[in-house]
Amino acid sequence: MLSERLRKIKAQLLRLWARGKRFAEKNLGLIMALFLLNWFTICYLNLQHYKDQQLGVLLVDGVFVLAGAALYVGLLGLVPARPVRRALAGLSFFVAALLGGLECFALWNYRAQIGAGIITAVMQTNPQEAGEFFARYVGIFGIVLAFGFLALCVGIWHYMQELRWNYPSGHWRSRLLLVLLLAGAGAGGVLFQQYHNFIVNNDLDIPVVRVGLSLDTAMTNMRSYEEIITQAATEPELIRNDSSVPYVVFIVGESTNRRRLHLYGYPLENTPNLDDLYGKGELAVFREVIAPQGATAAVLRELFTFADAENTDTWYKYNNLIDIMKAAGYKTSWLSNQESSGIWGNVSQFYSQRSDLSRYTQIRESHEESGRLDEELFPLVDEALAEAQPGQKQFMVLHLMGGHSLYYLRFPYLFTKFRAEDVPPPQDGLSEEKRTEIAQYENALFYNDFVVSSLIGKFRDKDALIIYLPDHGEAVYDHGYRSGHVEENPTQEMLEVPMVFWGSPEFRSKHSDKWEQLQAAVNRPYMTDDMIHTVLDLLDIATAEYDPAKSIVNPAFNEKRPRMVQGRDFDKEILGK
Repeated sequence: MLSERLRKIKAQLLRLWARGKRFAEKNLGLIMALFLLNWFTICYLNLQHYKDQQLGVLLVDGVFVLAGAALYVGLLGLVPARPVRRALAGLSFFVAALLGGLECFALWNYRAQIGAGIITAVMQTNPQEAGEFFARYVGIFGIVLAFGFLALCVGIWHYMQELRWNYPSGHWRSRLLLVLLLAGAGAGGVLFQQYHNFIVNNDLDIPVVRVGLSLDTAMTNMRSYEEIITQAATEPELIRNDSSVPYVVFIVGESTNRRRLHLYGYPLENTPNLDDLYGKGELAVFREVIAPQGATAAVLRELFTFADAENTDTWYKYNNLIDIMKAAGYKTSWLSNQESSGIWGNVSQFYSQRSDLSRYTQIRESHEESGRLDEELFPLVDEALAEAQPGQKQFMVLHLMGGHSLYYLRFPYLFTKFRAEDVPPPQDGLSEEKRTEIAQYENALFYNDFVVSSLIGKFRDKDALIIYLPDHGEAVYDHGYRSGHVEENPTQEMLEVPMVFWGSPEFRSKHSDKWEQLQAAVNRPYMTDDMIHTVLDLLDIATAEYDPAKSIVNPAFNEKRPRMVQGRDFDKEILGK
């Protein structure tokens, strides 16, 4: 009885296998199309990030995706109704082709794959923005290409109808298909065991999976962002507005440890331009400044609001610098080379949406690793200056990628100045791999010096005050281990940041008292959760929340106030003074 049941099960499985195999043989073109349309995006992502260093994972993943495409088409053959089978096959091809075409569009225009950032931007677009987007990125040429792509897809589909897998014999074709599926299963095991980090980082997602996950992420991010917006503080009330500086620029750097800058005494000459400006007396370089947190979003919550170690209510319930500057008569601009949405991007998106002008160099979500060079902010700054009305005061926030990992992505080859053998003591004894990463970080800071000084140069002929302040620092094997930064339990290297003020010749002449205040305060200890008080003080603007004891340039500044980082006294518990 049992043997008879097993025989029937075996016969049924063989029939299903034969049916699926026949459908796969008749749709070899569909298998290859699904394979190529899904694998080419994975190839792009990995070659962009790792060059030729991870070809092994591409080969193994190629086997896995090819086997997966064959298995999927074979399973379609098990659908009982022939019209439904054909419809599902056609739908599969055109969905893969559509996503592949959209991927190419995103790669061409944004140098990024479709992710939550792009999906969020599309879902948040209003009719006017949609029209501007269509005119800028699509236009007549884009329409022609779209129709051409559609015609190409139809032609390929018809060609695939005639393509058959006729060689070798049916017996050998069955064996080859079985070998391919087994190889795919083996490749999947290798991917999980040897390349698990690629899986958890979504680096091996095929377009339909990535778009599905990105859509879910985008919806979550939007719900979170809407909650912030609905509970945010209302327009601030100014109790004083004697602002007379027409151009105020706040350059927010990224992941920059001041002890690794030549401007602050580091042996490698990675800040030649800032060194030159400092030698000419054009900079006020603050020596004892720390960030309140070790991660960007956590810092931005306090950097631009009155939230700090004493004021611990939800950050967006406090008035923020963007709204205050608008109330003071400034046109506000948020120009960013960082992510436009996402878990970490929600904070900066909050500020950008409250600005009069908001532009990003790219559409990118927090978890998307691709990035552009900071010099792409230059034309955005030029456009913002050109679009301003005559005599209109301007407040700009320029958000850089700075020294954020991966460090080798933060500078062009032209700025490869330092190599592993250049790393000075005491780190010259580290492994070559670690010294190479340190050199890459120093090259990123060398390039950052070019970016910051170039941005300064755009305001040299204006009455302008520029603040350069990275969000937080970075640990780069300072104790032989750990590279990067974390929000939880940040170290000294993750907190110590440069803070530099530049005054144009006209600013230093017209506002000499302010410049003298800055120069007199450079050695005071400070934590940037109070930065809003300093900015308002320098501009002679005040709200009810403004506290002169928290402005580093004010005579009433309280130097004895403990610099508390996540409940720890920085000077006593982290520095050990």
